[in-house]
Amino acid sequence: MKHKLINFVLFQSIWFIFILSAAHNSLYGLFVGLSLLIFQYLYGKKLFADFILVLLAIVIGCIHDGILNHFNFINYNIVFIDFYSPLWIIGLWISFALTINHSLAWLQNKTALQVFFGLIGGPLAYLAGEKLGAITMIHEHALFILAFSWALVTPILFKFYTKGT
Repeated sequence: MKHKLINFVLFQSIWFIFILSAAHNSLYGLFVGLSLLIFQYLYGKKLFADFILVLLAIVIGCIHDGILNHFNFINYNIVFIDFYSPLWIIGLWISFALTINHSLAWLQNKTALQVFFGLIGGPLAYLAGEKLGAITMIHEHALFILAFSWALVTPILFKFYTKGT
């Protein structure tokens, strides 16, 4: 239980560090966030399984947020390197992936709940990111697109969940 709580707290901390860093055009937060990501990964008990989820999240995250940016659904207020998906967004995807085998493991085999949490949680995270100044939602249907895409992506990531301690 302690491990899952630490995993959850690290995820929330990383989220706020990356968002606030991006909102304030700071590279400092990127380095702090990446350090916490490394700790979150190394503290995990399923290193190989987490590594697979991290790779999958990087691919999905680059495609997902790259498409959102390319088609002007959202705009990133800071891009550390000139990619479609900034490093801090990829860091958020990695951090989320590192919760699947740990603090969010209770969602395994509950596809309807995974869809629901993606449908609600995905857009809320982007909306909070906008309120904190890290992104701007440009398109009037951005929240709908985010809800739909996260409702699909969340169960896909959970398909790579690994049982065990």
